[in-house]
Amino acid sequence: MLKIAICDDDKALCLQLKSMLNETNEKTDENIEISIFFSGEEMCDSLLGGNHFNIIFLDIELREINGVEVGKKIREEFNDELTQIVYISAKDSYAMDLFDIRPLNFLVKPLKTEKIESVLKTAKKILGTSNQYYEYKIGNVNFNVLLNDILYFESSGRKVKIILKDDVNEYYGKLSEVEEKLKNSDFFFIHKSYLINYNHVIEYTYEYVKMSNNEILGISQNNRKAVREKLLQKKQRMYHVK
Repeated sequence: MLKIAICDDDKALCLQLKSMLNETNEKTDENIEISIFFSGEEMCDSLLGGNHFNIIFLDIELREINGVEVGKKIREEFNDELTQIVYISAKDSYAMDLFDIRPLNFLVKPLKTEKIESVLKTAKKILGTSNQYYEYKIGNVNFNVLLNDILYFESSGRKVKIILKDDVNEYYGKLSEVEEKLKNSDFFFIHKSYLINYNHVIEYTYEYVKMSNNEILGISQNNRKAVREKLLQKKQRMYHVK
């Protein structure tokens, strides 16, 4: 799921941009979720409330809190370097003001579909089609962890444990929700309590897998055939030469 925000006080432009994004995204099989904000304050309140977006299309000439100030809050106060900010404006004279915010792009109104398509393509590439990081929430705070650093997820009562090579993070949630977020990735169930990262499997048999931290995890009897097929498919793709 790619989460996109549009922040502009021009309602007609917001609807136009939303339509452009949906039209552009129809050419891919990725799900997107678009949220619209009509002021910088509304945008900041949403971020402060724990919402996170992969891409923000942000108008510069906003009333009260302008787009430059919103961008600075995202980078400095929220310490967020992952969100891709795309500025939009009727003027093209803001380059130096935006330098410290490190935006992905700057688009001058009126917007053009081919420009939106190019920006979306670049953002997806940088974000790893939004699957480079796993995001979870504790209270009102969002956390991100690199997928490559995760060995596996474990269900523990009402909590999900994220097992890293040298650390364990946990939060309240369900493994089924994790699996839904990580569809089409290298994570799959070997047991109702374990969702593993294939890239950290260093050894496997019909009954267990050995992870890169040398931990051995049992494969449930109901999952053995499916897991073996997945592991073999992954191995074949890894060594397949076109």
